[in-house]
Amino acid sequence: MAQGIIGKIQELSGEREKILAREGTHHAETGDHVRIGQIDHDLQVLWDLRRRELAGENVSLREDYYDRYTVDPGGDAPGR
Repeated sequence: MAQGIIGKIQELSGEREKILAREGTHHAETGDHVRIGQIDHDLQVLWDLRRRELAGENVSLREDYYDRYTVDPGGDAPGR
């Protein structure tokens, strides 16, 4: 399953880079800013799933990613 999570991370990272490159040349499309926000959220979720997987937890890209949960780093997270 690691390849599935990593593959999705790579896919979204590539899409994010393309959108940012478009914005950098002042050719942004309607909805690009909103899409960047969604991609950033999804990447946080995916990296959390990957961390959990490396810690030995049984995770499923289908069940755990697509439920669109919010990553909460907790009250003692850096920067809080």
